[in-house]
Amino acid sequence: MAGSGPYPAAPPAPIPGVVALRPLTLGDIFNGAFGYVRHNPATVLGLAVIVVAISSILSAIGMSGYFSDYGSAIDALAADPTANADTLPIAPWTLFAMYGGALLSYIGQVVLTGLLAAVVGLAVIGRKLTMGEAWQAVRGRMGAVLLVALLLFLIGLGWTVLLTVVLIAAAVLGFAADQPLVALAVFLVGLAAVAALAVWVWVRTSLAMPVAVLERLGPGQSLARSWRLTRGSWWRVFGILLLSALVAALVSGILSTPFSLVGMVAAITAPGAAWVYVVGGTTSFVGTVIAGALTVPFVVGVTTLLYVDLRMRREGLDLRLQAAAQSGQMVDASIYLPDPASAGGAYPGPYPGPYPGPPSGGVPGAPA
Repeated sequence: MAGSGPYPAAPPAPIPGVVALRPLTLGDIFNGAFGYVRHNPATVLGLAVIVVAISSILSAIGMSGYFSDYGSAIDALAADPTANADTLPIAPWTLFAMYGGALLSYIGQVVLTGLLAAVVGLAVIGRKLTMGEAWQAVRGRMGAVLLVALLLFLIGLGWTVLLTVVLIAAAVLGFAADQPLVALAVFLVGLAAVAALAVWVWVRTSLAMPVAVLERLGPGQSLARSWRLTRGSWWRVFGILLLSALVAALVSGILSTPFSLVGMVAAITAPGAAWVYVVGGTTSFVGTVIAGALTVPFVVGVTTLLYVDLRMRREGLDLRLQAAAQSGQMVDASIYLPDPASAGGAYPGPYPGPYPGPPSGGVPGAPA
């Protein structure tokens, strides 16, 4: 037959959910990150709005105090330019609320990441989890997810310490040794080295969250598993994560900036008025919730699909997912539990038991 080769063409990969069950392209990953939101908007957007709203309340209170303090400082400066020159224009409680709110928002984002990782994992094979089922699937893993976030936070503090050391070394050379050019060179080289190392480690550990949820590993094992999965794929993972972060930052800025401007304009036009503080805090809160509810699910979708893609390429996960999709049986997130050999020795003890999520009918070839 014309156009036919010696072997029959391979059938197209099945698409039971948001992506085809084969190694994924950049377009597949981004389409899937948007697609799982459309696939299950009630759960994805519902979880995002609830978690982001709860975790952003303290930040909104702090922002309200900031608008109040800022308006009062502008009013005092207009009346007397020399007044309060030596005092901090922001009240201590406002700073506490803003920084405490930032910490609470980070914890909320971590919780939401854990919940959505399970939603994405099952959306790949066409499952739609309710909000209750998503919580049930992740409830026993939330401690590991939070500990992974703590380890990543501590790693981030390590980069701050290294930057401080570089800055001190440059200052010593600049002032004590009277070598300003050498000091500048040391600072720039040190800054570049620390930044490069931080980005390299960030990429190698970027898949720890979905690993902790879907493979039921501890925090240290999740970081190690992510390190192994990204070996040899650093540039590809880096490029996709960077592009997704830029998209999310652009969308977040577009969505939140108008709300922030409303609060700032109100504080300038009516300093001291009680309604200004309410408007400032409310608009900041609404802008944060809208931006977070739309961007966090996208970033989590990209990260989780990158994890799925690397396992398809390295461990043949696509074949297991195809068998699960074609079996017609109800499956849960235990489909992602890897064989101990393919996990690179990730399980030092007994192999994990059944996944504590929605009931599963089992899948041929899946771990019991």
